[in-house]
Amino acid sequence: MPEPQAHQALMEEIARLEDLAREWIELFPQAAVQGQHWQKVLSQVQAHAAEDTCRLAVVGAVKSGKSTMINALVGQDLLRRGAGILTAMVTRVQPGPEAQAVLRFKGWDEINGEIRRALGLLPNPRLVDRAAPLDLQAPPDRELLAQVLAEAREADLWTGGSLDQNYLLLKSYLEGYDLLLNLMPASGTLPLTGPDLARHRDLVTREATAVYLKDVLLTIPFPWPATGLELGDCQGSDSPFPQHLAQVLAYLIKSDLALYVVSSRVGLRQADFQFLSELKRMGLIPHILVLLNLDLGEHTSYAEVVKIRDRVAQELGSWQAEPRVYAFSALKLLLTRRLARGESLDPREAATLKVWALDPDSAAFAEAEAARFEDDLKTILGNLKTRRLAGGSLAQVRMVARGLREQLELTQDLLTRGLTAIQELETRLEARRQPLHATMATVSQTLEGAGHRLKKTLRSRVDTLLDRHSGRVGKDLSEFIGNFTPDWDQLAPPSVTPAFRPVLYKLFQEFAQALAQHVTNEANLTLVEFIREQEEWLRQELARLWQPLFLTLQEALSLYYREIADLGLAASAPSLEATAVARPQGLEVPLLNLEVAPDWRFAREVWVASGMGVLGRARDAIKRRLKLAGEVDPRQQLLRDLERALAALKAWLGSELEGQLLNYREGLKFQFFFPLVDQWLKLQEAGLEDTLGSLLGGLSGAAEAMHLAEAERAERRRRLDQLIPLARRIEARLEAGEPKS
Repeated sequence: MPEPQAHQALMEEIARLEDLAREWIELFPQAAVQGQHWQKVLSQVQAHAAEDTCRLAVVGAVKSGKSTMINALVGQDLLRRGAGILTAMVTRVQPGPEAQAVLRFKGWDEINGEIRRALGLLPNPRLVDRAAPLDLQAPPDRELLAQVLAEAREADLWTGGSLDQNYLLLKSYLEGYDLLLNLMPASGTLPLTGPDLARHRDLVTREATAVYLKDVLLTIPFPWPATGLELGDCQGSDSPFPQHLAQVLAYLIKSDLALYVVSSRVGLRQADFQFLSELKRMGLIPHILVLLNLDLGEHTSYAEVVKIRDRVAQELGSWQAEPRVYAFSALKLLLTRRLARGESLDPREAATLKVWALDPDSAAFAEAEAARFEDDLKTILGNLKTRRLAGGSLAQVRMVARGLREQLELTQDLLTRGLTAIQELETRLEARRQPLHATMATVSQTLEGAGHRLKKTLRSRVDTLLDRHSGRVGKDLSEFIGNFTPDWDQLAPPSVTPAFRPVLYKLFQEFAQALAQHVTNEANLTLVEFIREQEEWLRQELARLWQPLFLTLQEALSLYYREIADLGLAASAPSLEATAVARPQGLEVPLLNLEVAPDWRFAREVWVASGMGVLGRARDAIKRRLKLAGEVDPRQQLLRDLERALAALKAWLGSELEGQLLNYREGLKFQFFFPLVDQWLKLQEAGLEDTLGSLLGGLSGAAEAMHLAEAERAERRRRLDQLIPLARRIEARLEAGEPKS
């Protein structure tokens, strides 16, 4: 899979232009500033291209073969298949000169916060009597957590048993502490190379250590040129844990393409269609490639394989007009590539290949589909890079090429004239530069005012969206909290009357889980839609803003070039282009993450509010003795107390929501939208200044050369005669949009 040719060819043209700029500085040191400007612009383009990353999110249901698919694409058994259910982070894979894993751990505040949430309202007197939350780094607190965990397990507090999320989380943190004690550096980042590289697989897939991880970056030599590419191994789209889906959503937002892996054994399920609806709301449906991962041992014939592929394509027809489906075996592709690298397969792997070879038609079909996918992926990535370059970077390189060529031609012509002619021309050109400089000053003032106006509008829209009483997101979350009703029969079965506090813990955890699910599946998707709408509005506003400014600049630039044309040189003003306004790579869309972690004092408040406190029990007892209240059925009493507790929980969650929405609202404005406005306006202005700087060169180089001896001037003219054809060829290739090596 060769590197996208347009990108590679542009880098080669930039290198040639850099050589010409160096030649200019050597020939005309008095005009070095002009050459340095060209070098600066070219350097900026190279830096932008180097930082530009195409992200491919590999998504799909649990056990669909996502990790195997990535292993097949990179040609090595890099990712261990079957990561643990608590492994929420996205493993990122990038090309690099040598294999390396960089593991980034959660901070202790985040770890202790997760522990507090898992213990929220846990009915254990050891916790209720504490004045401060647990700190996992403190030995007494780890001992206390172990005791609390054992007692809660003994009391059968977790309905899911050993698969309950909270139980697994707490148990994993306890077990993993000693395992990672000497591995977690103060910086929070652990690089692994050489013989230590293999350790990352155990750390990532073992629950006790994976729970501590926040991010994993793997770099490895790819079997095909893939500069600027990143593959993201995402958690299963049908994971029951909201934080997993939140991680996938956060990665998808900044991805350029989604590779949706579907297992041929199960096909598309209801969970897939639910996830596809979420991808549609994010605007990603046109950017999905569906990879039907064939289990060749499960299908009896080639006809069955084709039938499965066609069925999946038909089912996807309601989502994509022409769904792009590729049916091949990730495992077969991986094993084949490992053999090609000279690796030996274990007996079971070799036997699997032999079994698949018994159905040559299916095997050949899978190989052809894999090749078709890789060819299409190469084309898509190439087109993506070309579109990105065609906006700002390619336009700036074209302006450098044009400005360089024009300066070379103009200087060559002027060296045949006298110094007086050069000075007269410089005076005339300077007069034409003045309107351009004056207009640029007006541009700066206009952009500053526009920035304030755009920010004011965005501030109002964000505040409206997140208002708890009327906002689309704020009101929805408030209503979700207010309307939440648990399954009372499941919490307190009619056949038995459980104790109040264990049921209260389950009620709170169910409530918190449902709220987190709603935030991920509804609130954050609405926020993504809102952010995309505002970005598009900003682009339109910028286009309207630039139109009159560009007309003024274009007119002044035309007058400047008219002066050059009067010399008899073929010169016409280029058309000014606005710099493309893609979202800056370093600016990530912030998602809402409600932190629901009640402290121990709140447990007492809920206890009292429910009527289960000492005063509440005493009051009820007095009423019964005075015959002001009849005997109450124990289960009915429990349900009444739970309803009171639920009301207290809702009041507390409403208060928490108010504060956290306020923090998120300010963060969305000041950490995303306002920097986005500033960066886009700055990018537009800087791009325009760079364009004019590349074109409006002075004549100091030619003037200085006139003071040289005739032999030296002749040498410079000879060198210019050699450089001008080179500059013309580069410019022609760039203008054609097909730079060639």
